Amino acid sequence: MQFNLILLLALCLLSAYSAEDLLELGCTTNAQCEQFEGGQCHDSSCVCLARGSKERIPCQPKDNKLSNIIGGPCPCSQPHAECDTQMQQCFCADNYMASADRRRCLPLQVALNGVCEVSRQCQLADTFAVCHMSQKRCICREHFEQHQGSCRALLDLGCNNNTHCEPVGASICLPQAMKCACIRDYVPNHNMTSCVSGVGLGSNCTTPAQCQLKLGAGSTCRDNRCSCRIKHYPKIDQDPNSAVCEPQVPYGAYCRRTEDCQQHQPDVENRVHDARMHCFKGECQCRPDFRVVDNQHCVLDTSAANPRYKLLHAPLSMLIFWPIYYYV
Repeated sequence: MQFNLILLLALCLLSAYSAEDLLELGCTTNAQCEQFEGGQCHDSSCVCLARGSKERIPCQPKDNKLSNIIGGPCPCSQPHAECDTQMQQCFCADNYMASADRRRCLPLQVALNGVCEVSRQCQLADTFAVCHMSQKRCICREHFEQHQGSCRALLDLGCNNNTHCEPVGASICLPQAMKCACIRDYVPNHNMTSCVSGVGLGSNCTTPAQCQLKLGAGSTCRDNRCSCRIKHYPKIDQDPNSAVCEPQVPYGAYCRRTEDCQQHQPDVENRVHDARMHCFKGECQCRPDFRVVDNQHCVLDTSAANPRYKLLHAPLSMLIFWPIYYYV
């Protein structure tokens, strides 16, 4: 009976202390607080701050499990992944991209014959290359032949030497294919009998390859004018002539920065609306004033539950007199 009373008293004493009180929180340096999530040394004691908001939270021992997801918490176990110390998240290093399952970092550009998983890796090195799905290597696409490290467009003309190709201009003979081919920065015309130069966005064209020389693999020739393919948009820097057709960024895509989450505005052709999504926890997500539709597009949230939308679309008279009503 006496033992039970002593045990009960001990449990009562322990319950008077919080979990944080039972941890060793004394410190002289920040390194001594690294055992806690968000820990740092302040006034000789470890304090813990929430990621992002930096609000004071109870200290908890750090979970040292290695993350196997790109976009997950640090430390990072994947090759070519690095920790963003400010966000404490794993991201692929520069010149690398996340795999489809986000468990690996893949080279962003892969040269011909290099190992690949998606065609975009090959096309960033050579516009006319694709990733062979079974061989998992970069090869030239149909009607193109590898020559001196790049894909050259074939003409519908046989040859044994360059002399046979001289009459059509801007072409050479590829002995392996025994066909004339366009030199670098030229592609065949619509009937593959001569070589033509590339043209830019909105210019007259006869074949998609003519547009792809300037605008990249995401472009095509539609109604005899160069434009971006479906699910692509024209990315234009300061120089309008530098437009390149980039793939649209879908909702939920991997990202490192909000700039990675540009999204095509579906109701206006060839315009980019980059204010609808932001990068949140390694994924492109709709901003607070927007909602996702069909798990693809972020559209303005016009529901009654969105007070900001109601304020922005309130009648002018209500906005003018609202302060008076507020103080009455």
